[in-house]
Amino acid sequence: MRMLFKASMVFLAMTGIASAEPFTEITVGIPVSSLAEAEAWYINFLGANTEIIRPAPGIVEFKAADGVWLQIFETDEQQSSGAIIRFLVEDMSAAQTARAELGIDTGEAIGIPDVVTFSEFTDPFGNALGLYALP
Repeated sequence: MRMLFKASMVFLAMTGIASAEPFTEITVGIPVSSLAEAEAWYINFLGANTEIIRPAPGIVEFKAADGVWLQIFETDEQQSSGAIIRFLVEDMSAAQTARAELGIDTGEAIGIPDVVTFSEFTDPFGNALGLYALP
């Protein structure tokens, strides 16, 4: 998975980030086994000031960035997609330290000089997440 990520980051760095138009918003669904536990974990991970909505019973959405929502929903079945959700941070060390202070292990930071620094980890429900910082 890291090789695919490295190739993607090199491509983005060389070409610039392409527009996703005509889309103006993205919602990423994340299956969890306990909605209450997941809500608490994601509030801790994203920060207490994160905008949260509950559009329907059993669904909680967090505004992760402009036009990007993370939607958690409870399910009894593990849904392995192979997907990973990555969060851009300005300072990898500061972002990892801040989350470590909250008890969240964001994995080892791996640097590709002049391209990207990234880490990979999972939430308590097995969903793949990552942080990345660009030079």
